[in-house]
Amino acid sequence: MLESFRKASDWVAESGGDVFPTFASFQWFIRKHRQELVGSRQYLPRRGSAGSLIGPGFEQLVVNILTRECLEAEGRHDVAA
Repeated sequence: MLESFRKASDWVAESGGDVFPTFASFQWFIRKHRQELVGSRQYLPRRGSAGSLIGPGFEQLVVNILTRECLEAEGRHDVAA
């Protein structure tokens, strides 16, 4: 299971796309949603040069969070997380 986790910096560089064009934008997202991300077990924060790890379900988790935020901004609350 752990072999499917990747360093966050590598994930952003390879898969961040237009959602996270910079590592700074990724870090902002992490700060904003840290509790949910850690609770999902798809984000494992680590300190220092080791770097945090991203699980295989992280991309879907990001899509779910962003979709929920869009719908909440429109005043809709019928979003399944």
